[in-house]
Amino acid sequence: MHTLLLQSLFPLLLITSFLSINVELSLSQDDLQYANCSEDINCGGIGGISYPFWGVNRPNYCGLPGFEVKCVDNAPMINMSNINYRILKTNDSAPSVTVARQDYWGTICPTTYVNTSINFSLFNYPSGLTNLTFYYACNTTIPGLQVNLTSQVCSTNNGDIAVLSVPRSLPVDLVALVTRACTYGVIVPVFSTAAQAVEANTTTIQDAVDGGFELGLEINNVQCNSCVESGGKCGLNTTTGGFSCFCLDQAYATVCNATAPGAQGMSVPCHSLINY
Repeated sequence: MHTLLLQSLFPLLLITSFLSINVELSLSQDDLQYANCSEDINCGGIGGISYPFWGVNRPNYCGLPGFEVKCVDNAPMINMSNINYRILKTNDSAPSVTVARQDYWGTICPTTYVNTSINFSLFNYPSGLTNLTFYYACNTTIPGLQVNLTSQVCSTNNGDIAVLSVPRSLPVDLVALVTRACTYGVIVPVFSTAAQAVEANTTTIQDAVDGGFELGLEINNVQCNSCVESGGKCGLNTTTGGFSCFCLDQAYATVCNATAPGAQGMSVPCHSLINY
């Protein structure tokens, strides 16, 4: 009798098992996106690098186009206009990131002379920054210039060349004299406090450059904050190119469903939120 009962129940058990496996696989896919985007990038001891950044251990759907991070020589880097910028720290509340030019890291003698150039569709310059200008291949004896400039020497394949660092307080007409006396000029942003310390001789130019500068992020931080507050992880819908909030049960366009596993609950219903 037990054998007959098992035989009659076998098709039902088979169907139930099949449905259970499919549900688990579906949940696993959703869990994978949530789990992957829960991981921050950690490279060279610099951690906490998350949305909108992706790369290294974070798939592309965990961030936005243009914010790829690579771990190069044990340092997190972003690249703009073929210039690598070393990430020093991030500030999620701003949101912003502090970076330093990799070609000027530990030296003011780069192999090429290129101005700092950022993608203004992704980043912006906040207040509190000052441009330092480095002039290369200079005639250190400049007629009409009665100001002592910081001069160093860079060794190149074409021999040693003089490098002049121009202080912020130099008048425009004297800057023009320096510009005419030098072959190349490169602008490198630094924090204004660092520039002031250089002029006061309380820090070195190299320390000011290595301290980097801040870049604001051109992202909808309110949208991401709403997702995180609902228990989700911010990401990208790779099909539509729009925002995606990855939750434990599935991905949503704005915030996690209040009844979803792991959701924190929102005081504002989903349909009343603006979907940017």
